[in-house]
Amino acid sequence: MELGVSVVIPARNEGKSIAAVVAGVRAALAGAAAGGSFEVIVVSDGSHDDTATAARAAGAEVLENPESKGYGAALKRGFRHARYPFVAIIDGDGTYPPEAIPGMIEDLVRGADQVIGSRTTGQAHVPLLRRPAKWLVRVLASAFTRQPIPDLNSGLRALRRSTLESVVRLLPDGFSCTTTLTVAGLLSGWHVTWHPIDYHRRTGTSKFRPVRDTGRLVLSLLRAVVYFDPLRLFLPLALVLGVVGAGLAAYDVFVEHNLTDKTVLTSLTALQFLVLGLLADLIAKRNVG
Repeated sequence: MELGVSVVIPARNEGKSIAAVVAGVRAALAGAAAGGSFEVIVVSDGSHDDTATAARAAGAEVLENPESKGYGAALKRGFRHARYPFVAIIDGDGTYPPEAIPGMIEDLVRGADQVIGSRTTGQAHVPLLRRPAKWLVRVLASAFTRQPIPDLNSGLRALRRSTLESVVRLLPDGFSCTTTLTVAGLLSGWHVTWHPIDYHRRTGTSKFRPVRDTGRLVLSLLRAVVYFDPLRLFLPLALVLGVVGAGLAAYDVFVEHNLTDKTVLTSLTALQFLVLGLLADLIAKRNVG
């Protein structure tokens, strides 16, 4: 079976690992595609080391950002440059297994719209510092999408180019790009599957900043929910405030014998959230539709 696969690798100062990653991707796809078409695109995002040189020497096409624009921005530049109907992404730090890509492409061929490498195997060495933040954001995302999410922001995934193009304009420039891809796919009704993978200790220093980047992940999650299905956020808020307002109203009527300001404000706020949610839902349906 002939494959047309574009692999996009965002990299910033990954000179120690990028050659091995490119070589691993090329070997995996060459073996699986049996002569089919593929390309490996490395986006060097403001690197100050030999990332670009090493990637070219390993056989990748290299796009260079003179200054760092962010993980998501690097991915989006690679997406715009990709030529083939299937697009895979993998980080350039050596943490993800390139040999998993052919199996993920096979899932796309069988009908999936997005295949996410899920770091759930016994060999998945997720840094301890990241685990609380990942757990918090994953729980929130599962609640909003009403689906279990084994791995929210995996940096190894494969997508159909057609589905990717429908959301690429909405993707943020930072680390939350992959979070948005996951949530957008689930809320848009894509066929999303999870591919268990190992996760290795990275080469070099992580660019992830727990406090700042976790805040951006949460903000990106909320933004994606509001864009694709705003009632999942606004309706629960309106219902909770409505119940509280009803309880306060009952207390005021039967105990105080007079409606208080807090009852009126709570009830009006509930109504505002409901109306805002309905308006946002109308706009989202027009934009997404």
